[in-house]
Amino acid sequence: MDLTGHSTDFTVDASFPDAMRRFVARARHRWPQLLLSGEPVAQEMDWRLPEPDDDYSGIVTFSSGPEMEDFWEENGYALDDSGHGPYAVFYRRRTGPLHATTVSGIRTDDPDVVQAVEGTGLLMAEYYTISLLTPEDPAADPFSAALVDDFVGSFDATV
Repeated sequence: MDLTGHSTDFTVDASFPDAMRRFVARARHRWPQLLLSGEPVAQEMDWRLPEPDDDYSGIVTFSSGPEMEDFWEENGYALDDSGHGPYAVFYRRRTGPLHATTVSGIRTDDPDVVQAVEGTGLLMAEYYTISLLTPEDPAADPFSAALVDDFVGSFDATV
């Protein structure tokens, strides 16, 4: 099978496991028969992010059910006739200092946060590197764009 899908990459803070539970809840709302890594999800709030091996990234795959699992095996990360498709989150926990000289491109509804953070440095000691693999480029595909929006929105613990 050829490599398929489009990767959108993030560096996120240590709240990632909780955000993933919210992301799973959003996926289950979209697909009531959600399969995570080929297994049914009874209660998304009981679900826990699998701890990856230190040498490898962890992965959680998402599909709407057995038919999409078969579709994925045949077609990879692609859109089916309904305009939906399987997707995955690859993640790796990192420890140690991460420093970025300048933070830019802040997106938030609070202009005070933009003013306080834009142009500052970033320093983190525990974080995750993430690749959200969607069927298509989110800039061109509404389903893939919705997945990226859901992922980013999952970091809002108030929703």
